[in-house]
Amino acid sequence: MTIEDVAETADVWSKAIKKIVAAISAAAIALIAAVSGITMLWSNDEKPVPVVRTDFVPGYGPQCSQLMNTIEHTWTESQWAVWERLRKDMGC
Repeated sequence: MTIEDVAETADVWSKAIKKIVAAISAAAIALIAAVSGITMLWSNDEKPVPVVRTDFVPGYGPQCSQLMNTIEHTWTESQWAVWERLRKDMGC
């Protein structure tokens, strides 16, 4: 066996190993993509929507909302005084 034969055999083996490594890399990338796609479709990590309770917070009930909707900017001082008293009594 001559040195040229050894070099040619080594070159063939080098090319074959490069092809095998490329094929294995492509298969690994395809497998990772498939697993991540299935994981994204399968996972059910939906976080529940938080419920905001305003009935415990003074000033945010339906009565206070209705009272705020009754504001008229052309009221007299006595009308504003009545409205302010109602607002304080209701805790708005």
